[in-house]
Amino acid sequence: MKNGKVTIQDIADTLKLSRNTVSKALNGQHVPPKTKNLVLNAAIEMGYKSYKSIASADSVRTHKRIALVTSRFLLNINYYIYIMRGIELALEDKDIELLQFTVTNATTFRKLTDFLAESKIDGILCIELFKNNYLSDLIALGYPLVSLDFPALNLPINGKFDLVMPESFRCTRAFCMQLIKEKGCTTFGFVGDYLHCRSFYERFLGMREALFMSNIPFEADYGITLSEDDLVYANPYALYEVISKRQQLPKCFVCANDAIAIALIEALKRLRKRVPKDCLVIGFDNVPESKNNEPALTTFNVDKVALGKRLLSVLLDRIEFPAEKNRTLYVESRLIARQTT
Repeated sequence: MKNGKVTIQDIADTLKLSRNTVSKALNGQHVPPKTKNLVLNAAIEMGYKSYKSIASADSVRTHKRIALVTSRFLLNINYYIYIMRGIELALEDKDIELLQFTVTNATTFRKLTDFLAESKIDGILCIELFKNNYLSDLIALGYPLVSLDFPALNLPINGKFDLVMPESFRCTRAFCMQLIKEKGCTTFGFVGDYLHCRSFYERFLGMREALFMSNIPFEADYGITLSEDDLVYANPYALYEVISKRQQLPKCFVCANDAIAIALIEALKRLRKRVPKDCLVIGFDNVPESKNNEPALTTFNVDKVALGKRLLSVLLDRIEFPAEKNRTLYVESRLIARQTT
């Protein structure tokens, strides 16, 4: 250091990094987050230019606060327990504080925005936030945001956000086509509110596309697709009330998730229908109950822990590079064939 003046080269020598890497970190260009934090902290400690005087400023703050915004009590639902575990694992070696805000029927959007502002949030994770336009309104606020799934038919939205989703369309289509070819299935019904979220909608489309590609007409009456306000899908008694009035059932039911599929199997038993002899049933998510069900449920495994980890990593990228183009990232789903097919 000449005359006590700290240079980029001094920081590079101290950290054993290249001068080019240090320069990129100090000028906001892309370098790995850990490297950037090392460089910024060294610049502060060594007194590079004015960095020492702004050590507590947001522009060099390594500690981050992330808000998890949801409309569900996540730890009461097996599927989300594993996703939360993934998020927690991804947080272990990071200086990040995770705050949760649960939206209820009594929550006003103003209450949510006040919470975000008062907490000085750096980014938002959204899980199961599909009603009341809250997701669109949050995106409009301008915070870096990542959502697990998305409302099914939302118009394109501009903003600093990304989507992370389990792959649903291709795997559902492929398995339905396999059942058509190998087991002669020609009638399919979808069970669930396919407009609840984009994943449910893509599972519905995958089933319908399999029929189209096999030159089999799609018969909507085989499905049970009332809105959630009209039917509690995970309630076997409610499903029994519906299917007991049907004169004919499809050969195969494709369910939006495992909870619905397990309830449907119980409803079919009450109707004295045998699974899989009379009806095949397919679920989605591979929650623990699917394996322990009688009969064991055919489903699609989603690596839920990996999904949680991906949510956090994508959000940190969005915080670091807010001007990047929006992304929709899919985590692969894998068929788990069991006794219901």
